[in-house]
Amino acid sequence: MLVVALMLFAGSMLVWVIWQLTASGRPPQAFTDREPYPRCPPVTVAQGQASEQVSGQQTTAAPWEACLLSAHAQRDGAEVRVTSPTTEGDPITTYYRRAPGGGGVEVFIDATADSFGSGEWEHLQCADVAALRTFEDCRPA
Repeated sequence: MLVVALMLFAGSMLVWVIWQLTASGRPPQAFTDREPYPRCPPVTVAQGQASEQVSGQQTTAAPWEACLLSAHAQRDGAEVRVTSPTTEGDPITTYYRRAPGGGGVEVFIDATADSFGSGEWEHLQCADVAALRTFEDCRPA
């Protein structure tokens, strides 16, 4: 009887540990329940390529920024997915979302494939598209 109870306890602990380990890799509910917006063409930054994603030196808008700033995005909203590698080559996928009518930009960063990083999702709210260059005017959502 004691052996059965210990086996049941060990089994339930194993299920709990597996659930806890995989829970951090799940997208936040705000991401899975988000309202669909028209999608801009996805962008993939190659390993070793300078990312147009965050560059305070940049003077012209990257194509994905131009999409978020377009009249169509102002009217209908827009979302763009940018995938860039870490130094080790692990992909970080960032989703930028601009709601219809302008205002701020919602950012979801998926770092679950980053072996040496947080391995978690991050959710930010930024003042506007220009704030995405430095993330200075962004705060946790």
